[in-house]
Amino acid sequence: MTTRASSKAAAMLCCLLLAATATACRSANDGAASGGSTVAAGNDNVIENSEKPTPGGKLVYGLIAETNGWNPGSSQWAPSGQQVAKTIFDTLSAYDADGKIQPFLAERFDHSPNYDEWTITIREGVKLHNGKPVTAETIRRDQQFLKDSTLTKSVYDRVDGFTVKSPRELVVKLKERWVSYPYSLSTQVGVVVDPDWLESKDTRAPIGTGPFKLKSWVPDKSMVLERNPDYWQKGYPLLDEIEYQPIPDENSRKAALDAGDIDMMEVTDARSIKHYKDDADTKRYQVFNATSGESSEVFVMLNTMNSPLDDPEARLALAYATDAKAYNDTLNEGLFELATGPFSKSSPWYADSGYPQYDLAKAKDLVAKVKARHGGQFTFKLIGPPTPTVTEGLQLLKQQWEAAGIAVQIETMQQLTLIVTVIGGTYQATFWQQFDSPHPVSDSIWWHPRSAFPLDDKEHTSLNFARNKDDAIGAALDTARGLEDPAAEKAQYAIVQQRMAQDLPYIWLYHSQISIVAHTDLVNVTSYTLPTGQKGLPITQGAHPVWQIWRKK
Repeated sequence: MTTRASSKAAAMLCCLLLAATATACRSANDGAASGGSTVAAGNDNVIENSEKPTPGGKLVYGLIAETNGWNPGSSQWAPSGQQVAKTIFDTLSAYDADGKIQPFLAERFDHSPNYDEWTITIREGVKLHNGKPVTAETIRRDQQFLKDSTLTKSVYDRVDGFTVKSPRELVVKLKERWVSYPYSLSTQVGVVVDPDWLESKDTRAPIGTGPFKLKSWVPDKSMVLERNPDYWQKGYPLLDEIEYQPIPDENSRKAALDAGDIDMMEVTDARSIKHYKDDADTKRYQVFNATSGESSEVFVMLNTMNSPLDDPEARLALAYATDAKAYNDTLNEGLFELATGPFSKSSPWYADSGYPQYDLAKAKDLVAKVKARHGGQFTFKLIGPPTPTVTEGLQLLKQQWEAAGIAVQIETMQQLTLIVTVIGGTYQATFWQQFDSPHPVSDSIWWHPRSAFPLDDKEHTSLNFARNKDDAIGAALDTARGLEDPAAEKAQYAIVQQRMAQDLPYIWLYHSQISIVAHTDLVNVTSYTLPTGQKGLPITQGAHPVWQIWRKK
């Protein structure tokens, strides 16, 4: 790819509310990657109640990373970015505690009999931070900008266009039946912003509809957000001010929490999670690490169009040669659930895929066959971010694969360079983390064969980063979009999992999730009720709302 194309592709990756950019962020800290489902037997010391709250006060929140901006069309929102975004912006839809989509800033979604046309009705009286009213035209301009943008148009490949029906009604015309369309509006492309600000391409002075608005931002130090007095959810937010402090070093973040310099923090280190859970008897901290919704997966992604990993038997040999349990035991003290696909066993979407398990003898047999077809060689480069834990993990994988007769070269690179390398298709294998959408429809763009383009294609960006062109996966994903019956929909995603286990674009390691630790004077940290009356999903893709939090006096 050219430098310009690579830069656009890198931005595209992040403007779709996906965890790909979190590959480095969530796994970059000392210790283990994000909190996983095996350690998450439950939350501890959680303070929740429905009594009359005490409004006012300030919350200081320690984040694992800084974010490079707040424009949904260009900025990189890993989990810390998602957390801040939920404070500044609202999405048109949101997940309830059962993982079902509900209207949020939208009042309702109505569809045509064939689900090829949706009408979005906007809530009355919603204002942007600058006082402008939010109308159907506001939403149309936001959506049209993202649809036309080179950076985001692939997300809208099934959207024909938008028409304002009334001041509060926007009609979305689709090219085909799409039953789960509102799920897509819970993501980064579903945020509501000032379209004038969006079109200006500014990234530093966000204007949304959220519960808090920008007061000051000193990157890599502090972002202060003040209460939005005109917030459309009357009576909220309860706090006067929130300050986000990026503290990338896990130990420094823990020290700040223990000293009372911050009130709560994101946790990515399995050992830290265990430490705070073991400290539960002191009643000093609330620990939120029970898996809710879907969690992301840590895995090695293979470029199925780049030799030698374009050979299916080479990929199968790697799968057999990978001892995920030994990896998890060595790096994570065995605290995480091993992965055999994009869904954990507790997920409603999980299906037994038949993913190949560690078998060194089978790996060696396949390696011999691959070498026979490749001039006696089976060698490739494995890349990843230059962090202590990831580097240790890369070395462990290298040792495992070399035991099967595979020659592996390791190269580390900074996050942005890694992303550009991957989406440009110039890699062979990479350490990666992704796929934590509560509904798989939002992950389908990364798996669909229509999103995989040849390595020499300079006109398109492959959002299917593994470039795995499997027509059976594409057919199953397309069929799932048009189904109303959840059981039938799940059956299609089972086909996707089974085909992945045969194609092997991903060598799965374990499931992970960001956790939260907070002082016990904070109430309802992740407990909230949607405007529709349902309880909200506590943590979605590593983030949670803050408008409902209040502090005990």
